[in-house]
Amino acid sequence: MDGFLLFVISVGPIVLITGGFAWATTRARRRGIGGVSVIGPFQDMWDPGAARTQIEIEIQAEQTAPAPSPGDPPDADDRSDR
Repeated sequence: MDGFLLFVISVGPIVLITGGFAWATTRARRRGIGGVSVIGPFQDMWDPGAARTQIEIEIQAEQTAPAPSPGDPPDADDRSDR
């Protein structure tokens, strides 16, 4: 019985912490707040590719569409020559 109790005391916190991070991750993704959540630093450590992808997505979302050139027609997609 002492061996089992020692096992639970030593492995229990690891399981609880890992489960807590998994719960926080799924909750943040469902709510759409994955970029600014508690798990951000841990995502950088364990999955740097996903962190770089998230940064690239945020950069592209903040970019504005380029202004049309002075010689462009008012609506380039609406051509009557089709």
